[in-house]
Amino acid sequence: MEKLSKEYLKPSNDCEIKHFGGCLYIIATPIGNFDDISLRAIQLLTLVDILLCEDTRKTKKLLAYLNINRGNMISYNDNNAAQKRPYVLKQLLSNKSIGLVSDAGTPLISDPGYKLVQDCYLHKVKVTHVPGPSSVINGLILSGLPTNQFYFGGFVSSKKNSKIKQFTLTKFYPMTGIWFDTCLRLIDTLEIIFKIYGNRKISIARELTKIYEDVISSDLQNIRSLIYEKELNNKPLKGEIVIIIDGYDQKNDVNIETLKINIKKKLQKFSLRDTVNKTIDETNFPRKLIYNEALKIKNFMKKK
Repeated sequence: MEKLSKEYLKPSNDCEIKHFGGCLYIIATPIGNFDDISLRAIQLLTLVDILLCEDTRKTKKLLAYLNINRGNMISYNDNNAAQKRPYVLKQLLSNKSIGLVSDAGTPLISDPGYKLVQDCYLHKVKVTHVPGPSSVINGLILSGLPTNQFYFGGFVSSKKNSKIKQFTLTKFYPMTGIWFDTCLRLIDTLEIIFKIYGNRKISIARELTKIYEDVISSDLQNIRSLIYEKELNNKPLKGEIVIIIDGYDQKNDVNIETLKINIKKKLQKFSLRDTVNKTIDETNFPRKLIYNEALKIKNFMKKK
C-alpha cells in the first residue's frame, strides 16, 4: 500500500464554501468481518491526529487486527458527547484532523455524532464520510423484501407502550421497514408487530458478515413459530438483530365482508370474548371495530 503523508488529510480548497481548520472524517468500520474494512479507512485510521471512538477497547481490537499502533484515542459516546464536543471542535479549529468511528458499521446510524457534525458546519469546519458497511443496508439486501423504498425506524423501544406507539405510527407506511432489536426482546416485539401489522412478510438477520450469519425470511406467523421452537429447544437467538418488515399493502387487508363471515363462524363455536380475541390475532383490524361487528352479529343471531 502506498504510504501517504499528512497532506492527504488536508481538505481540498476547491469547495465553494470556505472552511477553516482541520477536517472531521466519519469513518465506517466493519459490522462483523474485519476484512470488510476499506483501504481509505485503514489509511485514515493510521494518519488522523485524533481518533474518536464509541468504545476505545473495541476499536483497539480492530486496530490490532490491522497492525495499526496509534495513540491519541478518545472515547466519544452517548454518555460523554456533550462534554467532549467543545474540546473536539477546538482541536478541529486548530487544524487537527479527527476521525470518528463507532463500535461497528457506519457512525451516526443510531450512534452518537450528528450533533458534532452540526457544530462543524456551524463553525465552517469540513466534514467528510469514508463509506463502508452498514447493517441497515446489509439486512435489507438479504431480506428478499422490496429495496426500492425503505425507512429505518432505529432501535425498537424496550418499553411496551413506546413499542406499540412505534409500530402503530408506521403501520401504514407503504415501504419496507428496518429496525434494530435484541434477541432477548424479539418474541415480545414480534407479538406486538403481529397484532398491529397483521401477518406480513418479515426477515430476521443476525451475525451479519460473520461465520454464523443467519437470515430467516418468511411471514410473521412462521417466524414466530420458528423462534418459539428455538426457545423450547434451548437454542435461543443471541445478540443484536435487524428486523426487516414488508410495507403496508391495502390489497392484503381483509375486507369487512370477509371479516364478518369469519366472525360469524367463530361465534358458532366460541364466546363473544374468545371470538374477538381470536379475530384480533388473525387480522390487523382494531379491537373496537372487531368487537362492534361481533356484537352486531351476535345480537342478530340471537333474534333468529
